[in-house]
Amino acid sequence: MLEIAVCDDDIADLECAVNMLHKIFTSQKIAYHIEKFMSANQMLENISRIDIGILDISMEELNGIKLGRKLKEKFPDVKLVYITSYEEYCMQVINEVHAFSFLCKPLEYDKLELQILELLNQLPDAIVEKNFYKVTDSNGKGYLSIKLKLRDILYFEYIKRSRKVLIALSDITYEYDCIFEKLVEELQPYDFVVNCRGNLVNLRHIEKIKGFIIYMDNGKELQIAQRRSNDFREEVNKFLQRNS
Repeated sequence: MLEIAVCDDDIADLECAVNMLHKIFTSQKIAYHIEKFMSANQMLENISRIDIGILDISMEELNGIKLGRKLKEKFPDVKLVYITSYEEYCMQVINEVHAFSFLCKPLEYDKLELQILELLNQLPDAIVEKNFYKVTDSNGKGYLSIKLKLRDILYFEYIKRSRKVLIALSDITYEYDCIFEKLVEELQPYDFVVNCRGNLVNLRHIEKIKGFIIYMDNGKELQIAQRRSNDFREEVNKFLQRNS
């Protein structure tokens, strides 16, 4: 899961940036968590992991350039994007802090989205991929192995008659040999949860839940087993809290 931190001592600008980031990462179906801070010192005291930092430059307590230096010392791989009302800071943040980019206030969604998408291309761990072996697709074509992005998989389903596991994407399905219990254990850190016996669903692709029916974002409907309902809903709520 990507850890993003936003720091700006102007509450309106802070909320604006956070809301835009939620929209961007949700649209990309990437697991993420955002922390927001109005103080550079508060951020430094409370943050234990960070992949992306969105920092205002002009802050009274400790400016964003000094904050960036301290973050780089503690987290050498962090990617920094600066937001500022003063374009003259541009070369300073690029030369001194090796910032990924900077954006001028007021923030524009399209420009922020472009910078984030470019940044994600430099973070291979943000888009986790998995190899699947001895696979057959829904058109009958066989593969010795294929590599799929976990974020693109809607759900897995154990097919009892063939003793294979179906991989469902929005536009195609695959089947392959697999021990379902091991798959469940392997994908638990990536927000895949068992909704009923032999079903493992990607929480990112749930559009809504009504009763014991899960409505996926591609129109597919999946069942929730009654005995799993409480645990499943609890995992969904945890996921939503992490990504809100």
